Amino acid sequence: MKKTIIILSLALVLLTAFSVPHSTYVPASPSTSDSALGQQQVERLWADFAKSDLAALDMFVAPGFQSLHKDGARDWVQERQLVADLKLTPYFLSDYKVSRNGDVLVVTYACKVGETIADARLAKESTPRLDVFQLTGSEWKLLAHVNVRDVTPSSGANPMLIANIQE
Repeated sequence: MKKTIIILSLALVLLTAFSVPHSTYVPASPSTSDSALGQQQVERLWADFAKSDLAALDMFVAPGFQSLHKDGARDWVQERQLVADLKLTPYFLSDYKVSRNGDVLVVTYACKVGETIADARLAKESTPRLDVFQLTGSEWKLLAHVNVRDVTPSSGANPMLIANIQE
């Protein structure tokens, strides 16, 4: 858990460092509307994940998208393959924290979900997640997704099958 928090913190620091012009940065607390917007974007993402709606996700993902998982980073082509094979139990999203700087929205939250990836069933447990959205024109697009959940299957499935998805 400590390693997960460190990785999430580093990801947030790096994303902020590259997206914030330091000479004009003015720290501000998120507004209620930013918090609602962040929660709305995450809920849209998870609804598309749950339906395996790849066409909707293709439209929602920003150019330059990257994800980070315990087994490494993925671009959208690799992440899309993972999502295509993903089967979710009903999920519960909570503990949202939202920050916004201009056209970048950073959302951290907890997600309690059971997942089946490459025939490995992962136990339903709550884990921290991070999503970054970028305003492109008039639409918010998913730029980054972080899920550093331990990939420990609850069944006898081979966890190495999961790592092989990205190859």
